[in-house]
Amino acid sequence: MNTRPFDPLADLTLSPVHKAAARKHLDQLAAQTQQPELRDLAREVLSGRVNLRGALHDPRVAALLDEQVGRFSAWYRELPAEERAEQERLAEQFAEQARRDSAAPSPREIRRLRPDDEDDWAEPRPILRKRRR
Repeated sequence: MNTRPFDPLADLTLSPVHKAAARKHLDQLAAQTQQPELRDLAREVLSGRVNLRGALHDPRVAALLDEQVGRFSAWYRELPAEERAEQERLAEQFAEQARRDSAAPSPREIRRLRPDDEDDWAEPRPILRKRRR
């Protein structure tokens, strides 16, 4: 019997950092969005009734994304040149931080460094010792 917790993002090849961010955003959508279609779809993904990739192909999402992309495009076109340059600079910073985050090893990948005198075949030394009474 599989006792591992359900992962609604298992079908995507994302780094642990990106999976955590996606889960956080899905939780926010499920709890806070005013759009019932999007809220219900986020809840379906989180519950496992639909995977994230399937949700992105849902016609409800396509309609919402089209609407939001149109709103963003209109907003961006109306920005003055200085503000547009600032937004582009912020986007580059965000992308660079995301690249750094995805390149960072996950906590599971970080290993305790062994001193040079400790042999890989030897019994590992305890890192916590009992306090003497």
